[in-house]
Amino acid sequence: MLKSRKVSLWPRRSGKEGREPLVREKSLVMKGSPSLRESSAQRPLPSDKQATSGPDDLSDEEWNRRVLAVLGEFLSSPGVDSLSVRDLLWEWRRGQVEQRWGSALWLGQFQQRVQQSVELHFPSLPAEVSATQQPPQPSAYLRQVQEVVQGELLRLAPVLKEAGLLGTVIDRYHTHTVGQLELLLQKNLNADQTFTVLEWTLHSYLSDSMLRHPELAADVQVAADLLLLTNWIQKAKTKLLSVAQGYVAGCLQRILEMEEEEAESRDYSDEEAFIRLPLDITQCLRSVARRAKSVSRSLLGDIQRISLSELHTFLLRFTALERKRTGNGEGGVSHLFRTINTCRELRLLAVQLASEAQTDAASPAAVNLLEELEAQATKQLLHTVTHNTEVCLRSYFRGNTHLQQLLSELKSQLKNLPTECDTHKVVMDAVYSQIVSLYLQQLLLSNRTDLEKMWSEVGVVIREDAEEMQEVFSQQNVNVEKKNELLLKVADIVSCEDVDALKISCLQLSTDYPDVSKKQLKKLLQWRGGLSSQKVKAVMEMSHQGNSLASWMPLPGIVDAIARRFH
Repeated sequence: MLKSRKVSLWPRRSGKEGREPLVREKSLVMKGSPSLRESSAQRPLPSDKQATSGPDDLSDEEWNRRVLAVLGEFLSSPGVDSLSVRDLLWEWRRGQVEQRWGSALWLGQFQQRVQQSVELHFPSLPAEVSATQQPPQPSAYLRQVQEVVQGELLRLAPVLKEAGLLGTVIDRYHTHTVGQLELLLQKNLNADQTFTVLEWTLHSYLSDSMLRHPELAADVQVAADLLLLTNWIQKAKTKLLSVAQGYVAGCLQRILEMEEEEAESRDYSDEEAFIRLPLDITQCLRSVARRAKSVSRSLLGDIQRISLSELHTFLLRFTALERKRTGNGEGGVSHLFRTINTCRELRLLAVQLASEAQTDAASPAAVNLLEELEAQATKQLLHTVTHNTEVCLRSYFRGNTHLQQLLSELKSQLKNLPTECDTHKVVMDAVYSQIVSLYLQQLLLSNRTDLEKMWSEVGVVIREDAEEMQEVFSQQNVNVEKKNELLLKVADIVSCEDVDALKISCLQLSTDYPDVSKKQLKKLLQWRGGLSSQKVKAVMEMSHQGNSLASWMPLPGIVDAIARRFH
């Protein structure tokens, strides 16, 4: 630890007189010796030598020169006694203030001393490295800068503020700091390092511990040229946006390259394989957004717009690659499921980023590409899963196989899909709907008379099959929609003997399942048998009168049919 040193304030004299001290030692001040702010009459009488060589005997030039030398030493060395320097400055200002204090020449020389001190104390910039190497992290350098600027300004402020010299020191330190930040910005900084420099400038350099410190704030407001910092911040922001865009583009490019490299060897037994691509992209974009948010809200908006632009470029390449794979029939159910999930997640991410950035930059073209790819992958997955279903169901309705065999094969194909993501329910609903549709299709192609010979109660068997399907798909996903309700209504229509009740069932079916065409409904009525062409026509007319109870309740016999149905 440095000890305070006495400062000799008297000029050296020639001959035997030697050097005489003007300011008392610190130890004397601590013992309560009279301050040098007291008048000369109040001070103890000097020795014989001192009596002929007091401060009043010094010329202005000698005073200025000597004070400048002491201030230079005080600026450069923390070990100089600050109380002694403060007393000297008071003594110096005591008389002839304008002559001694207002000299532009002296102030210019003082500024030089301050600049020399700043350069002496300021840490060196990180060493230069080759263009292919990353420079050291700037955070360590910025911590050193903060320690120096904060420490020196707070050390000098109590002495120089009263003398009116603190503003010069603040100006020199501020100007030099901005200059060093300018040089630091010219180095080969990556996005993270540039964020660090800008964040430090805005949140540390301009904080209450530095330029806004209570002991400095008033002088900083007067002396520091903050426009220098404003200009630097704009340059830093411009560079940051450039390197951030390069980082995002590079990150997404690496993700796409990994996607291509791992396509042939991807392990779908690991659930992470299904979500890694959207997760990596989200982490890339969100990490940059988080850093930007820590700096400023306006910067966050700029970063999000850049991210959306780069995401759009990525999606163009990704969708082209996946369309080629899907079109060529590459990949099984797991790969197609992964593609569907990726499209859904990336579409959601693009919309969220656009919303947060308050822009329409989500690019409808990019979102449309994802929707088209998702539809293509879904179609391919349904074909892959159910391409044998039609044959199995045809055999089932001929009594050559069991429905359990078909459902067992479906479970085998779907068992490795991750169940935690929302896409699983979407896919299960789609597969379920496809199976129900194929069941109805093959049912109508079968022979009703042959089924009655095998099953006796056809409607009962259809209902049991519908319930078994629901059980199987509920095991796959507990939130799956009850797609079997269509078959339950078909079972009601097949079993119904009352024409009016049949009208109600057909109306409910056409209302709840608009995808069932009039042609299919008519085919079902004809297939069930027991109805003349006139009754089939009447039921069909009834089923398409409307969806509300008011549209069909006044018809004759309807109220009685409802009563019979529920009692």
